[in-house]
Amino acid sequence: MSRNEDAFIVMLGAWLLGATALVSDFRARGAERRKLAEALSLDYYVEDRPAPGSDTYPALRLDMSTLCEGLEKRALPPAPGSGASSIAVIGISSGTSGMPQPAALTHECLFARYAIARVSPQWNVGGRFAVAAPLAFSATRKHVISRLLDGGTVIFLPLLVSPQEFADHVISLKADAVLAVPSIIRGLLPLVPPERTLFPQVHWLMSCGAPMLPQEKMMARDLLSSGFVQNYGSTMAGMVTLLETADIDRHSGSVGRPLPHVLVEIVDADGNQLPTGQTGNIRIRTPGAAEDMPLGQKMQARQSDLIVDGWIYPGDIGSLDDEGFLTVIGRSNDVIIRGGVNVFPSEVEELLAGHPAVAEAIVVGWPDPLMGEEIAAFVVLKGEATPEEITAWCRSRIQTDKQPRGVFVVAALPRNANGKIVRGDLVARLPIRGNSSQASSST
Repeated sequence: MSRNEDAFIVMLGAWLLGATALVSDFRARGAERRKLAEALSLDYYVEDRPAPGSDTYPALRLDMSTLCEGLEKRALPPAPGSGASSIAVIGISSGTSGMPQPAALTHECLFARYAIARVSPQWNVGGRFAVAAPLAFSATRKHVISRLLDGGTVIFLPLLVSPQEFADHVISLKADAVLAVPSIIRGLLPLVPPERTLFPQVHWLMSCGAPMLPQEKMMARDLLSSGFVQNYGSTMAGMVTLLETADIDRHSGSVGRPLPHVLVEIVDADGNQLPTGQTGNIRIRTPGAAEDMPLGQKMQARQSDLIVDGWIYPGDIGSLDDEGFLTVIGRSNDVIIRGGVNVFPSEVEELLAGHPAVAEAIVVGWPDPLMGEEIAAFVVLKGEATPEEITAWCRSRIQTDKQPRGVFVVAALPRNANGKIVRGDLVARLPIRGNSSQASSST
């Protein structure tokens, strides 16, 4: 459905029938819907418009405006019978590092995630909660359900909205709690009026779904909302950590501490717990854990979000400090191995973001016959600079093994529906190593 409110109504309707819902991106092409329907044995898509493309897939067309005309408020139907599915939602991972993967979120799982959210620091019961991220996004579903269960009002903003429109809606509709992805937050920063915050009435502005640089978190708190917080989580685990407003100054490089009832450990490749401060694989144990889909309903072998002995391995690398703050360095399959040296993209990206002409930067591995991988940087500019100038600037500020061998200027970074960078799309744009143009400008 192309509107979040319609998708939410249909999801509730599926539950009242004892069925399982899968909320997908309404922009998905016909071929994508057909593939997903076949892989997960879906009965049909409930949609308000046909998908682009010529591929056929099972569909039920609904006109929600006509369907709801004259509908009177009435008692809910009886609870579904014993044959009802225990799986409330099939969650789909974002697919930033491979084929999106399905996970089974039971009704008990969703309620556990609500319980974890409402005992988290800075949670306020009730209020007016605004969100523009699609309901296909796991965090959107969780926060919408949690706010409604707490008696709050949910305001679904248009899905395809500019930062200016987003800000206008939040202010005019008097929202006091807001969920946004980092790409929206970055777009809001230039809109801040002189000597004031953009959302003085918002006491809870959460960023989730993708990393943010330390300076971006401080700017969001100082310029957008005094209640800015950051969440780290996954489709499989739900909310894992929260970086509270009061901790941003001292721990801006982290994603906060684990929430109540959530356990986080750092382990080596063999699953052995590592000492405080050491970097390794992140694993999570939580009552809000999803389950693997039944056999036969997996699209391919998982590369992340593995469940081993009750632990969820989201595929991220990080460390815990002596105060329990978690720092996420990157994804295990994003690590660049240059001549045997491990290079974490986040370290180079943070350096590039400090260049006065760089608005955003993403670093990826660049296949190289000699070194295995070299380092390529894609940057979006906010000022004047050439790739050669940016390369030279990095050369004086970071060791040789971590220096970009190519800087590519792009108009925008590719993102999926959840606002996450799709690194695979950037890798596909890279020229073959050995070509004369190893630092170029493109759009």
